[in-house]
Amino acid sequence: MLKTKKLISIVLFILLMFLYCLLVMAFLVKINFNNWLVEFIIYFLLGIIWVFPSIYILKPFKKK
Repeated sequence: MLKTKKLISIVLFILLMFLYCLLVMAFLVKINFNNWLVEFIIYFLLGIIWVFPSIYILKPFKKK
């Protein structure tokens, strides 16, 4: 059961990260940024936000 849980966790992580990247790119392409600093900050924040859901997805790998 543990190996199955880990395998499902890995596949789920990869699929959800791929989906997140596609959604972020599709959303941000529609917005025209006129300032490089604003664009940098938005990409920086969106690049960090994915960490929090991945904590729960990768929970089976946590040592007990």
